[in-house]
Amino acid sequence: MYLKSIQIEGYKCFSEPFEISLSDGLNVIVGENGVGKSAVIDAIRLLLLEDEFGRSPVSETDFHRSFGSPANLANPFRLIGQFDNLSQEEQVAFLPWTDLDGHASVTLLVDNKPNHMGRYKRAVWGGASRSSIFEWELFDTINCVYLPPLRDAEAKLREGKSSRLARLLKNLNKKTLRDARNANDLHPLEKKVRQFNIDLANDTTESISKANNLIRDRLTDALGNVFGQDTHIQFSEMNFGRIVESLRLLFFPESDTSVPRDMFRGLDENSLGYNNLLYLATVLAELTVESDDPEYLRLLLIEEPEAHLHPQLQFRLLKYLEKTAKENGVQVIVTTHSPVLSSAVSIDTIIHLSKYEQTIFSAVPLNMCGLNKSTAFLNRWLDATKSTLLFAKGVILVEGIAEAMLVPTMAKRVIANHNLKLPEDVKKLPISLEDAGVSVVNMNGIYFKHFIQLFCDLSLTSAMNIPIRCAGITDNDPPVPSKPSPSNLIKGTNPALEIVEIVNKSKWARLYPNNLKTFEYDLAMELGNMGIMFSVAKSLLDTDGDIKQTMTDYLKVDWNKEKDEAKKSVAAFYLLNHIEKGQFSQVLADCLSATDAPFAIPKYIQNAVIWSCGGHPNDA
Repeated sequence: MYLKSIQIEGYKCFSEPFEISLSDGLNVIVGENGVGKSAVIDAIRLLLLEDEFGRSPVSETDFHRSFGSPANLANPFRLIGQFDNLSQEEQVAFLPWTDLDGHASVTLLVDNKPNHMGRYKRAVWGGASRSSIFEWELFDTINCVYLPPLRDAEAKLREGKSSRLARLLKNLNKKTLRDARNANDLHPLEKKVRQFNIDLANDTTESISKANNLIRDRLTDALGNVFGQDTHIQFSEMNFGRIVESLRLLFFPESDTSVPRDMFRGLDENSLGYNNLLYLATVLAELTVESDDPEYLRLLLIEEPEAHLHPQLQFRLLKYLEKTAKENGVQVIVTTHSPVLSSAVSIDTIIHLSKYEQTIFSAVPLNMCGLNKSTAFLNRWLDATKSTLLFAKGVILVEGIAEAMLVPTMAKRVIANHNLKLPEDVKKLPISLEDAGVSVVNMNGIYFKHFIQLFCDLSLTSAMNIPIRCAGITDNDPPVPSKPSPSNLIKGTNPALEIVEIVNKSKWARLYPNNLKTFEYDLAMELGNMGIMFSVAKSLLDTDGDIKQTMTDYLKVDWNKEKDEAKKSVAAFYLLNHIEKGQFSQVLADCLSATDAPFAIPKYIQNAVIWSCGGHPNDA
């Protein structure tokens, strides 16, 4: 049994009906800030009564209130949890939550009318009918644990009633305690502590016994035998619960079972990151331990597990959570801002949350994007740099390092020019890709068919897509060697060209190929660009020679006036055969950033920038 989905309406940021589908193992919810990741976790907690102390409070801020009309009373909110994969035993147990179709669900409706004590009226029911008999005891069979983003691991593992260590020990000893109570006996640990206290009291050489006698004598002297009281000093409590609540978890900085116990230290001497891992290990131990009491659903909710962890530990942690979910039947739901974490697990576990048009929220499980054979490819290639696309407001997919370095610099010029041409009453685009929240993702090849399926249904099978704008910049790639020009276009061999028509009819994606050859070649063929490009290339030559002399000769040409396409194509061909793309692109990007000198940007690059930033390429 697992939580298959949760539907939310009127709760926190979700004004309109919203649904997120979940899987029975690990679920990694990603997305930029403000798209409702924490609200989803809070909704699950509220619906399943997750609270360490049995409280599930509702506050005024839980009700959605429009920013446009803050004076209006917010509507009631509704949460519906759907459950799936119920065993025969679970189907019987959850019969009160099951509808006529055999689907188990629970609904929470909270009215925004607090009583005189500030409490809000709730209605909870199982299945489809609100009038059916509801069994609250079923919540006892759901073990839901929540780890907040800014968690104080040291405090949670410290001695006391709220100690996670104490909870684990109590759960591990449920059966032993029950058997002991039924036999009118003590738990073995209680017996040991009782005997220890007896030994302390009977040992007259111990200072504890002496201190107790001194206190008793002073009470007798002060109050006499009639009003006096007796005293007894002992270690901790005799009750099992109180005993384990007084225990502390210690640590040693290496995994070595031969280390003497007296070398261990308190958690206040440990790092925040490792204390977080100790806390999480304790919680997982509690969730994975076998219980005699029925637990039909074990659910772990974690916000930002990357807190205080370096990338290698983040990676190992998520891999372990994925393994735990699969092998121990624990449903794990994680929210994260870390591209390291989102690249550490299978793409099938990732759910992308986004918001568009101000009030519309979308939850897209990537395993529902129609990826098919592309899933294996993306699992290999979606590393920490490429997975930034999951946290962006827009994406530009590029083939190589040159585009990755130059497009952000050129985008500033494109946007500035675009905004100048817009009417005064039309909203301007942000001044840069960074300000627009657009990520440039270097695919290191022509892998558009794999990546762009996240944003475009290439199979035309009504697959889901991430609802953010994605633009792809790709090459024409005619047969080599060739020197195409505007009047001598050569048909390209790039397989990405085969999907341009489908992509450009979609809602969220566009693919922009160049007209001539490659990214660098098309840049060189633009009017006037050859001058600054040869200047950069020449500056990177370490020694004099024929190449440097040829470049010097090309620099004498006035490329702003040169009309001979054949001469330009030969020069471009020569230039690109004598540069190292990465270094050349970096220096050219620095030059364009440091000067306002004219530099013509091809139309296809302009279109990609404007589209990804939320504009319309034909507006200006």
